[in-house]
Amino acid sequence: MRYKGRIFAVGVVGLFNLLRYFYYHQYLGLPFKANFFILTAIFLAIAWWCGKQFDRAKYYSEKDPLTNTYNRRTLERSFRKLAATCKKEEKKLGIIMLDLNNFKEINDSFGHQIGDEVLVHVASILEDFRRKDDWVARWGGDEFVILVPDCQEDFKSVYIEGLLQKLKGGNVDNLPVIGASIGGSVYPDDGERLQELLRMADGAMYKAKEMKEGGRF
Repeated sequence: MRYKGRIFAVGVVGLFNLLRYFYYHQYLGLPFKANFFILTAIFLAIAWWCGKQFDRAKYYSEKDPLTNTYNRRTLERSFRKLAATCKKEEKKLGIIMLDLNNFKEINDSFGHQIGDEVLVHVASILEDFRRKDDWVARWGGDEFVILVPDCQEDFKSVYIEGLLQKLKGGNVDNLPVIGASIGGSVYPDDGERLQELLRMADGAMYKAKEMKEGGRF
């Protein structure tokens, strides 16, 4: 959770109290009293609390409530910013789409509670695997999307293979074995709009699924 709301609120209240001090005690010449600090501390505490509520609301508006990865709306907004930066700096932006194989069967056989635990577990692996500047989001259902800024020429093969190995090494005894299929695309080589890039990544993902090139973990 970021601190922008708290920093802004405390900054505004701090500035207000500074102006209050100069106006009453410097400009009007009123005697200075110690309760000035008490009131200032109270105002700052209230500002911090209000800013924290803003930060919390913003945080949860950007996150998927189950997996704590970013949600679809945040990813779409982030793509526009990252794509503009990559275009300006003449860099490439990688798109990874991951789909869990036979996830419906897991829900049907073990129940939705276990299905949710699988999604949370996969999300934790993706968060652990991602680079500092990568964005991981739950696209919907059992699909995840990763944005990879400044990706390299061998992005599709190297990144996907590394992610599959990470998934294979992340099995948990109390969860059912599941497979994953992964596809990728690159901005601007494969397209400039997110939906276009996702369609290409989705096509590559299902091709991998048909050829049974995904991993099991």
